[in-house]
Amino acid sequence: MIFDDVLKNKTPLYDKLSAFGFEVQDGVYVYSRAIVDKQFDFVVNVFPDGKIKTQVIDLATKDEYVLPLIESVSGGFIGKVRLECLDVLQKIIDNCFAAKIFKSPSTAQVVRYIKEKYQHDLEFLWPKSPQSAIVRRADNKKWYAVILGVEKNKLGLDSEEKTEIINLRGRPEEIKNIIDGKKYFACYHMNKKYWMSICLDGSVEPDEIFARIDESYVLAKKH
Repeated sequence: MIFDDVLKNKTPLYDKLSAFGFEVQDGVYVYSRAIVDKQFDFVVNVFPDGKIKTQVIDLATKDEYVLPLIESVSGGFIGKVRLECLDVLQKIIDNCFAAKIFKSPSTAQVVRYIKEKYQHDLEFLWPKSPQSAIVRRADNKKWYAVILGVEKNKLGLDSEEKTEIINLRGRPEEIKNIIDGKKYFACYHMNKKYWMSICLDGSVEPDEIFARIDESYVLAKKH
């Protein structure tokens, strides 16, 4: 897609999208702006998983005008449409997007769940470890989630491949029973009695992770 380089490694800040003028339609954030003397609408769709779709709509015919979004197509008029689209898109990115630190779709789901349910943002506390973030309760500032990028062998797996994990609080008696080295792991870099690690690679269903996040949030109040 013609705007891939502009959107590369960017992640939407959903509260900023609303403030910018996006409207939510069936869970999708939608923004449109008239361009080229109001001949076209440039429409930007931001989906819950962070994916972005752009469209150019011919206002006379109500049909999609795809040529400006095809990189191999050139021409003076198409170039004008493309530049105006890019100008709108760049303003959206400058105001509503941040650099994408984490790449996994599962991580994106987790971050969005935490934001929607608890209104909490990730906090990046360590400049030397940019792929490490914490989330904490507002009332007592206790951490209830830590998201990290680590090599799998640090979890006991036979691989040096990098993966994203979430560390969550758990009840000690439960942690002993669920650690299996496949879905749940002895917690990386934290107290293994009270914390567990989960790979954010799709091996654990989202609803199961969300339930663990909720439990971790409650447990953070008690410590």
